Amino acid sequence: MKSIFGPQTQRLLTFLADLRDLSPAEVDRVTNAWKQIRGLDRAEAWAQLQRVTTQNERYPIMAAASTARRTAMDVARRLLRPDWAFWAAAWDAAAAITADDRIGPHYDVLTAPLATVMPSLARSRSSAGYAAHAPAPRLPPEPARPRGGYP
Repeated sequence: MKSIFGPQTQRLLTFLADLRDLSPAEVDRVTNAWKQIRGLDRAEAWAQLQRVTTQNERYPIMAAASTARRTAMDVARRLLRPDWAFWAAAWDAAAAITADDRIGPHYDVLTAPLATVMPSLARSRSSAGYAAHAPAPRLPPEPARPRGGYP
């Protein structure tokens, strides 16, 4: 298999499959969580991504983000949940997954909305050093359906 999304291809494909399995209530939770993230925090995360990657490294990141947005749009249409914040959350999360360690604590900013329903997006082995810098959750956690883990 060609890894079009770079070293995180398998992890991103798992994320996309999980995205397709979300329920209407989970899409609503993601949408609400995305709206709670400060725009400045998101802008800083995207600026960090730009700073730490070359143009060639950005191609798989943007391809992943674009694919996730398209998948989210399909899910939203199927579930009759047209709010664009869900698409934006998928875009952000896919970019963070593909960038992985390179964006440090900004990973948490970009994945937080989808992590409310996909706990496997929370920092894992590669993020131990960043845990102290993670933003505080702005929404109370709710139980999520079990999802496949990311390698």
